[in-house]
Amino acid sequence: MPSSSVAAEPSTPPFSLTGDRYDQSTYWGRFRRMLDQCDPTTLLHSTKEIYEARNALHDYYNGKSKLSDEELWKARKLKESAIHPDTGDLIPQPFRMSGYVPFNGPVCVGAVMAKSTPAIVFWHWVNQSQNAFVNYFNRNASSPVDDETLTWSYMGAVTSAIAIAYGLSTVVKKRLPPAKATVVLRWVGLPASMVASSANCFIMRHSELDTGITVFKKGTNEEIGTSKAAAKKALKEVVASRVLLQFPVFGVSPAFMTLPPVQRLCLAYPSLALPISTTVLLLSFGLGLPASIAAFPQTGVIPENSLEPELRGHGDLQYNKGL
Repeated sequence: MPSSSVAAEPSTPPFSLTGDRYDQSTYWGRFRRMLDQCDPTTLLHSTKEIYEARNALHDYYNGKSKLSDEELWKARKLKESAIHPDTGDLIPQPFRMSGYVPFNGPVCVGAVMAKSTPAIVFWHWVNQSQNAFVNYFNRNASSPVDDETLTWSYMGAVTSAIAIAYGLSTVVKKRLPPAKATVVLRWVGLPASMVASSANCFIMRHSELDTGITVFKKGTNEEIGTSKAAAKKALKEVVASRVLLQFPVFGVSPAFMTLPPVQRLCLAYPSLALPISTTVLLLSFGLGLPASIAAFPQTGVIPENSLEPELRGHGDLQYNKGL
């Protein structure tokens, strides 16, 4: 593969179209990669700039690039933040991982601050609706999904979210006095979102379990076949990362607001409660998103002995986990 014609800075590794800039065998390396993919500043780039970045990578592949390694890494970062790796389609901004915090953050603030049952149900409906589309647009697209399946999956995911949020808020209001209920209702989002997000992810991507996902020869883009075992492993990893994400989103802010110094400050200046809670939630969300996704490599590996018999004989295979 051709190398860059401009010498890279010492801190910049040689560019690669398929290799990673950061060591994906370590959690820190995966976290650094996800920081790039979740970087909201990539939303500031136009569609034209995104396609220019993709074209720059094509030029590099064809040996025509005159960009430095650093410029090529930036082009790859922009391209991967906005274009689906399987379909090559442009992902709408609200459903990119880089758009998750800017677009979903205010929704999560609404869910955490909601005190009435209708408000809790409304915000969790909006939250899980967005989550459903994020799951869809960032799925492993080697498994096709028809419109009817997508519609029923969306309805099932959102219904589960509303049922859980409504059920928990109703129980809290009936079992606890108003003063305690107001405090506890802030925590309803954590268990509700953990269960709902897991169900959401599973329902939106369950078709992969029926059809399987594409597996590749390790270290290459050579397709070996379609594996249901790899689909099961990928879905487990994505569901687990979604559960982990709920702690920084719906756990950190309520916990922070119960700290005595914060409570005293908010009692003295009630108008500060919302901006403080919002700031803490957005910061914890911004760090928690790449931290939770980095729990598992984007390109997963499935051992040969876990594969279907017809796919064995090629060693361990790899697959795109999806996000």
